[in-house]
Amino acid sequence: MSLLDNPSPASEPAPSPDPVNEPLPEQPDTPSDAASDSPSTSRRARVAVVALIVGLLALWAIDVYLVPSAARVRQQHWSDEFQIAKSKVRPGDPALLLQIPTLRLNEVVVKGATPGLLRGGPGWREGSASPGDGNTVVLGRSTRWSHSFNRLRDVPKGSSVFVQTRDGRVYTYRVTSVRTIDSGRISAMDPAGASRMTLITSAGGPFDTRRVVVVAKAIGAQPEVPKAFQEPVRPLNDLGPFDERSAGGLLLLLSGFVVAGLGVLGVVEMTGRYRTSTVVVVAGPALVLGVVLVLFNLDAFLPITY
Repeated sequence: MSLLDNPSPASEPAPSPDPVNEPLPEQPDTPSDAASDSPSTSRRARVAVVALIVGLLALWAIDVYLVPSAARVRQQHWSDEFQIAKSKVRPGDPALLLQIPTLRLNEVVVKGATPGLLRGGPGWREGSASPGDGNTVVLGRSTRWSHSFNRLRDVPKGSSVFVQTRDGRVYTYRVTSVRTIDSGRISAMDPAGASRMTLITSAGGPFDTRRVVVVAKAIGAQPEVPKAFQEPVRPLNDLGPFDERSAGGLLLLLSGFVVAGLGVLGVVEMTGRYRTSTVVVVAGPALVLGVVLVLFNLDAFLPITY
């Protein structure tokens, strides 16, 4: 018998390994969902911060450069309209020309002192007396928009104040007092009494409710006030506070914050998914509109003379 007829045990096939005892191959570690999302989350946070900073810078730039320019344009329109003689003016019409030589102040005063009207220049408070009839109250801004009364606190006592009406009458006053009062002392706007001009503006920052009040008493012979120009005066307790504003401004202010927030959210969500030009076209207008709404309606909680 040959060796081929009797194979050795070594030539027999090896038994297959037991699959139960076979160790499973090690799986590579997979990061958690939170870890995998962290770069994207961090990037979105950075984009949100950048968008917020850009919005604030835009708000500042518009308020410092564009808004005063718009106020000057409106003042120029009022000046042109003031050249047309008129014996009776309506709310919103240019009514007076106010001049204080020591301050180089030469401003057309509109009838009415709402936040919107004060954007173009000083406003003649409705309910106060006509020039020559009693206390004529004029409010103006110290910082924002035209900021025509920004140097009012510096006017020296004894300075001359000239007021011309739309029908050509000229009244002359002399500054007798310059003081700072609290917002509750509305007696400064009392329309009764001798002929005088009371000029009012904000005394401090955006959250300072005090007012600078300049009183100038009439001097010399005063022109007679025509009946057509005589304004009905209100009792002091009907004049209300220094700030005349409506609830609509607050609603628009809140809407501006909401629209600006949606713009920021749109920038954050679209960044990385779409091209930059698409992000700007789609989300940019909402951000700009929100900034403009906020800017134009800050008077809802700021002093209107700020």
